[in-house]
Amino acid sequence: MGGKVLELESERLKAEGEAIGRAEGEAIGQVQGEARLGSLITRLIQEQRTEEIPIVSTDAKRREQLYKEYNL
Repeated sequence: MGGKVLELESERLKAEGEAIGRAEGEAIGQVQGEARLGSLITRLIQEQRTEEIPIVSTDAKRREQLYKEYNL
C-alpha cells in the first residue's frame, strides 16, 4: 500500500512541476512577444511609418511580414 501512495504522490508532483513549467514558459513567451512588438513599433517610428502601427496591432499577417522585413 505504501508503494501506491508514493507512486500517486510522485505523479502529483510531476503534474504540478509540469504545470509550473508551462506557466513559466507562457510568461517568458509573453515577455518575448511584447519585446518583439515593441522593437517593431520602434523601428516603424524611426522610419516614419507610423501609419503601420495601428495595422500591426490588429493584423497578425502584416505584423509577421514586418517582423521578417526587419529581421525581428
